Amino acid sequence: GIVGSVGVMVSNFSTGIVVGAALGSLLTLVLTSQPKRKRVMMRTRVKMHRLEENKRYHQGVWPDVEKGLRRYGIKLLTIHAPTDASNMFNMYIEMDEGTDMGRDLGNGSEYRQNARVKQWEEFMATMFEGGSWEEMKEVYTLTPTASTNSLPPEYPA
Repeated sequence: GIVGSVGVMVSNFSTGIVVGAALGSLLTLVLTSQPKRKRVMMRTRVKMHRLEENKRYHQGVWPDVEKGLRRYGIKLLTIHAPTDASNMFNMYIEMDEGTDMGRDLGNGSEYRQNARVKQWEEFMATMFEGGSWEEMKEVYTLTPTASTNSLPPEYPA
């Protein structure tokens, strides 16, 4: 009857709470045990007469390049082109905390010992006005739970 149904519902509800709590704890453990990531923003100017060529190559990045970047600690890499006629490109990278751009991805690194990777990186450098990317300094970051504020807010008079 009704009493038996209520008892089953309470039992199922209690089991659901226990399972939910266990899954929540597991998710918290997984999220908090993820390795810290280092963030880098870079910029470069692509030669004006090579803008479309550069964009085309980045629509079909060579598999050895993608595999190598992942292997040597790159977790996220995005390149942004301007929407106007300018040529300043920005690249945002998230990598494992222990990844060092020069050591792990620069000239002489294991990453560049792959012939296709070396060819790609050298070819891409020919498209840049300065021959390489310039690292930028992080000024501010906002996450769902924190920010990099280190001073109290200052409001204009």
